Amino acid sequence: MEELMGTIKLFAGNFAPRGFLFCNGALLSIANNSALYSLIGTTYGGDGQSTFALPNLNGRYPIGSGSSNTGKTYDLGEMSGSAQTTLLSSNLPSFISQVKVANANANSITPSSGSSLAITGTPNGREFHPIPSYVDGDPDTVINAKSVSFIGQNLPINNMPPYLGLNYIICVEGIYPSRP
Repeated sequence: MEELMGTIKLFAGNFAPRGFLFCNGALLSIANNSALYSLIGTTYGGDGQSTFALPNLNGRYPIGSGSSNTGKTYDLGEMSGSAQTTLLSSNLPSFISQVKVANANANSITPSSGSSLAITGTPNGREFHPIPSYVDGDPDTVINAKSVSFIGQNLPINNMPPYLGLNYIICVEGIYPSRP
């Protein structure tokens, strides 16, 4: 069975079979591949004078062109996305709340707004013996915002779902598709 020229398939082999080439963005001569050029043109690259490019699916997922059900339109040959990204504070949900603590220990000093959170305890010579302080009451005192911080390293995260490396191949010698 012959393939339609321009058909792209997944192939588990480590070579492109006769009549196929890898979808790796290679530049081809228009003069030597005029039928394929008439189908894909410079959609995937090339100068349109003497060369055109095959689609490059190395490390990419194909997506259907046209309008999606979310209203986003994907043009034929459009490339986008990133294998990794760094989350910024603008990507995170907003958090507009003050951090509060409850002051219920009869021996404690009432903190003022802007106080820092500290561990209660008793000094013993050069040592400090912390006393766990837990309260069931509602928080009633705002603490200093500098007591709460989010420390990160701004490292990018991997966006790739689980994957399996296979070769995409495109038919370059086959049946020329007829238009409806």
